[in-house]
Amino acid sequence: MKRSVSTTRNARNARRGFFLVLVLLVVVVATMSVYSFTGMMVAYDDAAYLSGDMVRARVAGESGVQAIRLILSEPPTVRDESGGVFNNPNLFQAIAVSNQDSANVCNFSVVAPNLNEMGALSGIRFGLQDESARLNVNTLTILDENSQGLMAAVSLMGDASGGEEDADASLESDSLATSLLLGLPGMTPDLADCIMDWLDEDDEPRPYGAELEYYTTLPTPYEPANGPINSVEELLLVRGMTPTLLFGADANRNGVLDPDEQQRFSVTVDTPGALGLAAYLTVHGREANKRRDGSFRINVNADDLEVLYEDLNAALEDETFASFICAYRIAGAPAASLNALASGGEEEPNQGQQQGGGNGGNNDSARDGGVWTSDLLEELDLSGGGGTDLNQVLDLIDATVTIGQGDNAVRYSSPFSLLTAPSYLPLIMDALSTSDEPTMPGRINLNECPAEMLYGIPLLDAEQVELILEARASSEDDANRNFETWPLVEGIVTLDQMRSLLPLLTGGGDVYRAQVVGYFESSGLAHRQEVIIDATTVNPKIVMYRDLSHLGRSFDLSVLGIRNAMVETGAVP
Repeated sequence: MKRSVSTTRNARNARRGFFLVLVLLVVVVATMSVYSFTGMMVAYDDAAYLSGDMVRARVAGESGVQAIRLILSEPPTVRDESGGVFNNPNLFQAIAVSNQDSANVCNFSVVAPNLNEMGALSGIRFGLQDESARLNVNTLTILDENSQGLMAAVSLMGDASGGEEDADASLESDSLATSLLLGLPGMTPDLADCIMDWLDEDDEPRPYGAELEYYTTLPTPYEPANGPINSVEELLLVRGMTPTLLFGADANRNGVLDPDEQQRFSVTVDTPGALGLAAYLTVHGREANKRRDGSFRINVNADDLEVLYEDLNAALEDETFASFICAYRIAGAPAASLNALASGGEEEPNQGQQQGGGNGGNNDSARDGGVWTSDLLEELDLSGGGGTDLNQVLDLIDATVTIGQGDNAVRYSSPFSLLTAPSYLPLIMDALSTSDEPTMPGRINLNECPAEMLYGIPLLDAEQVELILEARASSEDDANRNFETWPLVEGIVTLDQMRSLLPLLTGGGDVYRAQVVGYFESSGLAHRQEVIIDATTVNPKIVMYRDLSHLGRSFDLSVLGIRNAMVETGAVP
């Protein structure tokens, strides 16, 4: 009996122990569930904050883009008062967008590739990149169509200077467009011809090129553009173009060679073409036909000379200059120029002689009347319009105006003398134009372009290019540096050379490229975007947008700027 009671008691105790274990398991499972749920909620919370920070970084970058548009809406003179847009850390480095939380400040920085003293792409700066510092692919066909006269001039200049070897070197191609392409690192004659065939309207292949007949034989056939292209990346469709040639070793597209890229592609910062052809090409280069104060230039070829005289007088504030320009339109003749040499030295009859209203034009028998003065304009009738148009503003230099016919003809020399050019060139290059077109596409910014592009211009020899690079590396506070004629002022090129270079060169364009990085100082979270902004209009517009965030921040935080540290050390006002 006792044994039975003892067994029952032990069984009851065993059952009590089982429930304790069961409760313990339930508590453990519940605890783990709560822990997992809590961890998941924390992860969701972190993800929410991360998503919010990503949005804030993106919006910070977009704020930078809008800030650039606002800056570019101001004329160049106003921008220069704030330090300009080429390299201006005060405007473009570590600009705080949201600093309510001092521990997690969100900034944007605007980064662009920099040039060293020799004109090679090297390092970065905080500012905008002028698209005119690149070769506009869509203007190559225009240059190609107008190459004959210029390339003949190059040959004649080489013969005149006795530099036959230099002339032969410049004339490796009979096309100006091809010559500019061949100046780029990594470019070959085959690829240059293929690019030109891709752009030109005909289906006739060049010696090393490819046209419709080739592209239709590919496994996936397609047709060449035979016209302007929408992006540089479209050149990947051209025969012979590869991603390596176009983009080089710059895998993250930040405009510089990072150490890992140098190691991966076995290149250095001194390797020619390491950044690819895309660093030298664009389809957006353009400049506004405006003065530096934002007002439109005066078209010296306007039909109404009376209105033209009033406009010139107001803009130039010099009656002698204004009256001579109007007189030139009636009875003017340019100085002997490279164009006359290219035509075999035979000048065509001046239009002023044919339509000058009874004045002598380029009458060789006219007597010398000295330098033009404003009172001489009374002898001319402005109401009859002008018969002579200017091809370019430089036609005014050392030009002549002949009044009268036969024995009564008197020739007056231009007040725009080459000897005094440094004093008046900034004025007339800024205020005057020969066209009413609102924009001019495709000219090369000689102040900011890489050296390779200057070496590709046939009219410039290697010594002149080196002098230009040396001169622009020096900090020169001269108004002439704002315009493409400063090599003439500084004696690097002749007047005839400058006249031939004028259709190719500019002192600055009005379409800009920028890489804008929005980032957090503490976490390093960033959003990177590349934009091209057209400032030729009153309201600058975005003509290209590219999200580069998938390629990483690509710049160290110390490079982009830590604003808290900058404020604490007094680096920022």
